[in-house]
Amino acid sequence: MGSFDYDLVVIGGGSGGVRAARFSAAAGARVAIAVERDWCGTCVNVWCIPKKLFGYAAHFSEEFRDARRFGWSSMAPG
Repeated sequence: MGSFDYDLVVIGGGSGGVRAARFSAAAGARVAIAVERDWCGTCVNVWCIPKKLFGYAAHFSEEFRDARRFGWSSMAPG
């Protein structure tokens, strides 16, 4: 096998492309991902995934504050 022989070339590094590449690689395939930029898709880096992480953090903060009303306490890590 030459250095550029792949079982699968995924075009696009968005969440679907990365998932396809990961599943294929886990099954033993040699996989390459072709992307337009140096980083993967917009959803992964700019909008969908970061938005979900920020939303999760905001909800966690609210729920943690609510837990104190029920007598729960915690020390800050560090």
